[in-house]
Amino acid sequence: MSKLAELLAQKAQLEKQIEAAKTAEQADAIKQIVELAKAYGISYADLKPHLTRRRKRRTKAEIAADNG
Repeated sequence: MSKLAELLAQKAQLEKQIEAAKTAEQADAIKQIVELAKAYGISYADLKPHLTRRRKRRTKAEIAADNG
């Protein structure tokens, strides 16, 4: 096997390991968030305003400029 092929194989393996580590850390983070929410009595309704962004209302001039 050529040096390039070996390096590409290593890269593919590292990408799999990175994805697995990322998934595991996200699961741990979610578990920690749930535990904190329970401990402090925080509900989804309490969090929702902080998780969503309000859309900016476009003015008629902005709409006309986009269509123009």
